[in-house]
Amino acid sequence: MRALRISLLFMLVIASQAAAQMAATSGAASITPQDVQKRIQFLASDELKGRDTPSPGLEQAAEYIAREFAAYGLKPGGDAGSFVQRWSYKQVALDESRLAAELRGPTVRQLAYADEYFVVLAPAADSMSGELVWGGVAGAGPARAEYAKSNVAFYLPGASMDQAWLQALQNGFVAAMTGGARGVVFILDPAFDKAAVANVVSNISGAQVPLPVLAVRYDVARDWLKQHSVDLDQARQSGTTTALGKATFLLRMAMAGTESTPPNVVGILEGSDPELKNSYVVYTAHMDHVGIGRPDAQGDSIYNGADDDASGTSAVLEIAQAFSGMATKPKRSIIFVLVSGEEKGLFGSAHFVKNPPVPAKQMVANINIDMIGRNSPDTTVAIGQDYSSLGPTMQAVNKAHPELKLTVAPDLWPEENLFVRSDHFNFAKAEIPAIFFTSGLHGDYHKPSDEPETIDNDKLARTARLLFYLGEELANNASAPSWTEAGLKVIRGN
Repeated sequence: MRALRISLLFMLVIASQAAAQMAATSGAASITPQDVQKRIQFLASDELKGRDTPSPGLEQAAEYIAREFAAYGLKPGGDAGSFVQRWSYKQVALDESRLAAELRGPTVRQLAYADEYFVVLAPAADSMSGELVWGGVAGAGPARAEYAKSNVAFYLPGASMDQAWLQALQNGFVAAMTGGARGVVFILDPAFDKAAVANVVSNISGAQVPLPVLAVRYDVARDWLKQHSVDLDQARQSGTTTALGKATFLLRMAMAGTESTPPNVVGILEGSDPELKNSYVVYTAHMDHVGIGRPDAQGDSIYNGADDDASGTSAVLEIAQAFSGMATKPKRSIIFVLVSGEEKGLFGSAHFVKNPPVPAKQMVANINIDMIGRNSPDTTVAIGQDYSSLGPTMQAVNKAHPELKLTVAPDLWPEENLFVRSDHFNFAKAEIPAIFFTSGLHGDYHKPSDEPETIDNDKLARTARLLFYLGEELANNASAPSWTEAGLKVIRGN
């Protein structure tokens, strides 16, 4: 009998060890392509109508996420004991019926919106007029003294709204703003046709910037400048800053504002260590997209945002479920945040960082996930690897899990300055070490064609498992992540 009891005890010990081992691995194993596919099919369905900030579809997404967090047994981290955190948003919309743009010379040319030009709203300035200073090619040079208190015109190369075009536009705008300009006029590439202008209009609905922006088709601008003896073909080849004759223009933007309180959704998993549970690893993704816009050639007007960012939202939900199912929870606590307003200017994450459920100084790291379901099937990109110890930690974690068959690349697009362009940057500005995972832009970016069927669910699931393992390492390591000198220079603007 004694031998039987010993044998039984031995078997129980072995069984308990096996159970513990299974619990340690079952977290990541619970993240499957089938599960992320189901989540994306709902979040990026026509029913949610593109999850604009604000919109009923966004509220549906928030309610779904809150129900999931409750089912996982997470602690609410929102307002008044709920999972939902509200933030104030003044939505500025363009009144197209009262929009006016004129190119002035011996004759006055009234422009046709979404055909010959587009605008980007600047709530602080509802009009722009006067002469122009030529700034050359957008993004080709720094801000100049001649921009001060003037309107700057840039030639914007590119035939479509791709990564290079977006970067040139951003760089030209930043140069004008830092140079003290009153506004920016972009002269579009000759190949940028009517359809391309209409596509931009559908993609920038609700966008706001500090300076007013007018972008004019090349053929229209060339004819206008000819009236003032300015050869646009020659001007765009010139590297000099000069006035464009006496060419004047007027842009008047009629805007209407409405106030709302969009949702973030916040769930907290309490850590298991008596001391370390008072420090937090934070996962973020944005649940919003751009809503309903101008229809494409197939008549589809719903911008579903499957990759941007139903992919990241699904990953956070899967990771939260995986951690919640572990028998032994990580030592540190973990906060899972799905924010809104990312597409409008990172507003939701900014509110969360300023109004967190725990002191911000107790947040040791932010793992941000935005667009991880497309492009190379075995590569994801971690932006900001060189800025903190999160980069080396992530590479070590990936090396320890060869079964994922993933390469985590450094920033493949340094010229786009992506580290300052997603929700993690609000954490970084608060000096919380942050790292941003993405697979980059693609041809369906901000288009109705960003549909669930285009997602590589296997890649998404493997990437989510990697990020689970990364969070697990950070949550169990007694040493908190730290910034590098280069990272501190970036976030402090040095």
